[in-house]
Amino acid sequence: MLAGTTHERARLLGRVVVVLAGFALLADTGFSHADECRIAAEHEGMLFPVDRLDPLSRCLIGPVVNEFTTSGLVGPVQTPIAQEFFEYLLDRPVLLAALVDRLKLGSYKFTVKGDRQYWVDDGEGTQGLLMLVYRDETTRIYHLDGFHEGRVLPLVKAKAVVFLRLAPGVTPEGDPSVESRLVAYTKLKDSFLSALVRMLRPLVGGTVTRKLSHGFDVTIQLGNLIAQDPDRVAREADMLEGIDGTELKTFHAFLHAVPHPTAPPPPQRATP
Repeated sequence: MLAGTTHERARLLGRVVVVLAGFALLADTGFSHADECRIAAEHEGMLFPVDRLDPLSRCLIGPVVNEFTTSGLVGPVQTPIAQEFFEYLLDRPVLLAALVDRLKLGSYKFTVKGDRQYWVDDGEGTQGLLMLVYRDETTRIYHLDGFHEGRVLPLVKAKAVVFLRLAPGVTPEGDPSVESRLVAYTKLKDSFLSALVRMLRPLVGGTVTRKLSHGFDVTIQLGNLIAQDPDRVAREADMLEGIDGTELKTFHAFLHAVPHPTAPPPPQRATP
């Protein structure tokens, strides 16, 4: 009887050790039952499927969204290309950056660092690791961990989360378009600077949001240029180097489907 009791105690002690080890592992990885990194689904009047995020993704973006230093909304903005084409450009940042540089729309550079992870350099002092956290037919959620070096402040480190919503539309001419809305949150890593920016939020909040949304602005600029002159964009795309041939072939297929703008009729002579 004593031996059986000792054996049961040993088994019970083993279970306790396993449970405690499990809690320790959860603590080390940043997860706990009490803190599930909950995130609101509604942002600027739009609902996002945050419930579909895995715990790691929620705990990656949660601290930025829930404890942001600045936030802002951009849009709605209409771009006169089909939503599928716009999504194709968004999801291929290396091709997008090469086109933007070739067409003199900016100097973005994207370097692949992993699955849906890119090191981005906007050519204007901002660099960081960009991660596509979630995507579906209408939504993109991004996380950025980076820094900005400017003339006013020598080095600002921050994290950002961007919620992007896309919706199909139609131009006044009846051609397909896409509507985009962007909600951006930033969290500065410097506590003193973060407090200062919070005090000046009405003045600097819009500037930070515009800086974060600049990468999406160039996508919109490229979309407008494609709608205005698809033949020129096709010629410049053929001059790109280091781009996968399959991607270029798909890009040309999208270009071929873009309605060509109709030329204005020639001026008529006045009859004498």
